[in-house]
Amino acid sequence: MTEPITPKQLSAELGVSDRAIRQWLRDQGWQNMPYARWALTAEQADQVRARFRG
Repeated sequence: MTEPITPKQLSAELGVSDRAIRQWLRDQGWQNMPYARWALTAEQADQVRARFRG
C-alpha cells in the first residue's frame, strides 16, 4: 500500500501552485470535510497529474 500524497507534494512535482490543485480538487467534489487535511490516494494523484500535465 502506498502512502497518501498531498497537494503540496504534487505541486512541487508538477510546478503548479498547491492552491490551484486544491481548488481543482474542490471543484471535482473530492473534499467531503471542509478544512480537513488533504491525503490523496495514488489513483487521485494520477488524475491530478493528468489534469495539470496537460
